[in-house]
Amino acid sequence: MAFAGNWVSYKSEGVEEFMLAAGAPAERAKAADAAVTKASFTKDGDAFVMAVTGPKGNTIEQRFKPGEEFTETFGPIGKERQAVASIAGNKLIIKGVAAGTVVETREVNGDEMVSSFTKDGVSVVAKRYLKRA
Repeated sequence: MAFAGNWVSYKSEGVEEFMLAAGAPAERAKAADAAVTKASFTKDGDAFVMAVTGPKGNTIEQRFKPGEEFTETFGPIGKERQAVASIAGNKLIIKGVAAGTVVETREVNGDEMVSSFTKDGVSVVAKRYLKRA
């Protein structure tokens, strides 16, 4: 699994603009843009476990099986949604089940992971770059 291991963010592109366009409050968008996050990925039997730790030390853990709907705690404010994850080679894609929700794509190339966030009706793509820790 290309995602296995620990990661730390080092750069963001378009995060604040994306969040503002998606309707987030300005102070949250600005904070999210500057945030340094850590992520870890493991596999537990058929399930994948993704844990993301924010700048204040809060960790959100996701456990999912590809192709199966799961409840995802999403974003810096901890919203919950139903989502489905798929894995294709070095890409992990998590899509909300409801129309118009954010699509998160994580792609690994060597020791770098790029997390991209898109949403219908929002022309800006948010990207967060992570390196292996």
